[in-house]
Amino acid sequence: MKRRSYRLASGLLLANLAIAAVLGSKALASEPQFGGTLHIASLQDLDAFDPLTGYSTDSWEILRAVTRQLVTYPGSPKDIKDDTKLVPDLAKSWDVTDGGKTYTFHLKDDIFYSGPTDRQIVVGDFVYDIKRFCDPNKQVAAINYFNLAISGFKAYCQEFAKVPTGDLAASKAFIDGHEISGVSAPDDKTLIIRSDSKNYDFLNILSMNFVSPLPPEVASKYFPDSAEFRRNFPSSGPYYVASYQDGQKLVLKKATNFKPESDQARKAYVDEIVVDFTANSEDSIVQKIEAGEADLSLYLDVPPRSAIKRFQTQKEAQLHSSNSGAANFITFNARPQAQSNGATALRKPEVRQALTYAVNRAHLVQVQGGPIAAVPLSQIITSTILGYETFDPYPTEGNKGDKTKAKELLAKAGYPNGVKLDAIYRTTAQFEAIAVAVKEDAATAGIELNLIPVPPTQWYSFIQDAKSRWDISLGGQFAPDWQGPSTRMLLGGWLNSDASPCGTGNVNSICYSNLELNKLAAEAFPSDDPAPIWAKADKIVSTDLPWIPLFEKRKIAITSDRITHWAWSSLAVQADITNIAVKN
Repeated sequence: MKRRSYRLASGLLLANLAIAAVLGSKALASEPQFGGTLHIASLQDLDAFDPLTGYSTDSWEILRAVTRQLVTYPGSPKDIKDDTKLVPDLAKSWDVTDGGKTYTFHLKDDIFYSGPTDRQIVVGDFVYDIKRFCDPNKQVAAINYFNLAISGFKAYCQEFAKVPTGDLAASKAFIDGHEISGVSAPDDKTLIIRSDSKNYDFLNILSMNFVSPLPPEVASKYFPDSAEFRRNFPSSGPYYVASYQDGQKLVLKKATNFKPESDQARKAYVDEIVVDFTANSEDSIVQKIEAGEADLSLYLDVPPRSAIKRFQTQKEAQLHSSNSGAANFITFNARPQAQSNGATALRKPEVRQALTYAVNRAHLVQVQGGPIAAVPLSQIITSTILGYETFDPYPTEGNKGDKTKAKELLAKAGYPNGVKLDAIYRTTAQFEAIAVAVKEDAATAGIELNLIPVPPTQWYSFIQDAKSRWDISLGGQFAPDWQGPSTRMLLGGWLNSDASPCGTGNVNSICYSNLELNKLAAEAFPSDDPAPIWAKADKIVSTDLPWIPLFEKRKIAITSDRITHWAWSSLAVQADITNIAVKN
């Protein structure tokens, strides 16, 4: 993407990057060869396998192989933050007019689907995809981007919301009978997208997997992201779905009608990609990789500490690490429906401040595996995102927390005997470790956490359900949707009440409104220099604590010795499986 020098890393982060430099992804000596099979061991089935709903780094890693967009990133063999240059993908060119508010894209000629149809991709498939975003059966996972970026989109969605769920014919009839004023296709090769205002990150938004063409004659037959859709996935990428077995295995094969010369971003080195969903633990995945039964992992956010140390000392060439801008944080159930004692207490700023003082971030970093894996974080914006300026509104010595200050704030808020909070967490080794650590540290400050486990496959449905019982979530995490100017995702999206809904429909079920933030976001979107605006917004919101930042993560990947060429993906914030080569 069009990037300037956006990264102003803190001294601590730079030091950790220097320590870990020897572990950075290496351009392997041998020339990449085409052919072979890439084996991926996964802790679970895909949480989403539809460009409409996929919004986890793991789903995006796989969607990279079966979708293409108007513009994209080519991947980087060195570091995630280096994958920042936008290149044409399905669009061969585009024009920007009307003061930056209108984009006219011109499609390539040699682009085709594979799977259930092999016809040529046309502009109408993009129009259908965008109109599908508001399907009441399942809406696009990041609707906040499009509410503000496309003219008429929000009004279109408000009408679509009136269509009853569970009726495919009704959804299709609405899509066929209604238009979005800001999206038009004068012919099969020309797509026009208009916005009500200039947006400095408009092309970045269109690079996401959401904006992938879909043939309506196929996609309209199935409910979004259903098992039937997954088995009949209409691929626009270099690979197609050869077979999908729910909870067992996904097999992707190189499409025979894929034209490599039309794709300057995906080399598609391997002939086949096999994802095995049956690994039942983090240790099992590591064993498979070390035995050569798998080359990569999926849904293994952080390898076990023992594995990291072993690869550091014994298999350095198979350990890839990169600063990612990703972060973990604690969110609050601030929906109006949340009326528990804990939720009520957290509406007081002093209680949120007490909780952030209670957190021992240095402890959490060690739990993650030390400086190679994470650094403490105390602000909303992370180090690879536009507008980042080191800021800590509630500093403590050594990032170890301050239980005395926490207790004083609780007493000031009217809780001299402390508070009790229901805290949900994902049942993975990483999140269990975070939950236990936070529970121990909070207890010393007078905050008692009742830990409630939620299986990873049920996580998003649980937090999206307004009837679910919880006060805080220890499972909050994000990775930048792209590196650099992706601040809209956070300050202009999830936390911007002009762009995102309260609770249900907001990715982490965030419910937050700050009119000062909304005003700054509106200034930033059309600005030619939005960084200072975002930096100011970050200070305001980080002080207000709409969530509690815990730590910024470095991405760590362990691989088999079969991999001969490695690449990172800016969008997936992990491996770029379309640019990885293996020994034949």
